[in-house]
Amino acid sequence: MMRFNKISRYAVLGSFASLCLFGGCTKKPSQEELARLEEARAAAESAEKKLAELRRERMALEDQLSQKQAELQRHEEERDDLQQKMNNHEM
Repeated sequence: MMRFNKISRYAVLGSFASLCLFGGCTKKPSQEELARLEEARAAAESAEKKLAELRRERMALEDQLSQKQAELQRHEEERDDLQQKMNNHEM
């Protein structure tokens, strides 16, 4: 049992050591890759700003639509009242 614990402990330590040694050996990004990354970040930021602008515009248009629908409702009710009065007056 003790032997298994020592073996597993050494295996974990060995895995950790190899991860530390080989994990730092990655290639550094080139200037071109950094420039493309910056372009992508700028494009994403621009797209997010455009999305926020379009959402504000949509909310304003939905508000206008709601107002126009309420106005239409009032005019239709007024029309119906006038028609009813005309029909009652003709009798």
